[in-house]
Amino acid sequence: MKIQPNSKCNGRTLSPLGSPAKGDSVRSKSALPTKRDRILKAALECFGRYGFKRTAMDDIAKIAGISRAALYLLFQNKEDIFRTLCEHLHGNALVRAQTALQSEIGFRDRLNAAFEGKDLELLELVCNSPHGSELIDLSNAIAADIFLSSSKRFEELLTEAIRQADERGEIELSCGSFQPSNFASLLIGCTRGLKKSSSSVAEYRQQLRHLILIFDLALTASTNKASSV
Repeated sequence: MKIQPNSKCNGRTLSPLGSPAKGDSVRSKSALPTKRDRILKAALECFGRYGFKRTAMDDIAKIAGISRAALYLLFQNKEDIFRTLCEHLHGNALVRAQTALQSEIGFRDRLNAAFEGKDLELLELVCNSPHGSELIDLSNAIAADIFLSSSKRFEELLTEAIRQADERGEIELSCGSFQPSNFASLLIGCTRGLKKSSSSVAEYRQQLRHLILIFDLALTASTNKASSV
């Protein structure tokens, strides 16, 4: 992706673990963060500030406010922490996407909210860090299975949401000879291309909206025509 590390990121600055997800103990109002939560938050801060290679376990322990020995009781090494952090971030992204897809807003808005919920936190974390490229490479090296699992689950959620929209008459897949899974796969493929070509998070958001608008207009054209007869 061409998003530049440490760029302006649409005028927003993320808190260390991004937007809250329902039931997430890191940000729960009714419960204090656990030791594990504090470690993940500290690790994300360290990785973003120093990069993975320059971050030491001592750095993470210090920011988390625990001893080095206590840190090793929960995590074997930095790679273990990084993978757990990836699971946490991708899990939150799926919760946001699923919530958006199951909401009562219009189909186009549901798609926008779902893709933004899945993509923006991770994109902004990369954008806000001068070590974004290193973190992407590391994710591909030691957390590829987590990314693939998350991507597969998102495609399943999107496919089901598209199927339901077609059944409710919000869109008409038959006008393009689409199956819900075909539509979901095509849309996801297009957004991957947008992430590679966008120079900023703001540009990605704008292009995403344009893309979804085109898909929505194409799939609702015949529906609108039939309802006006």
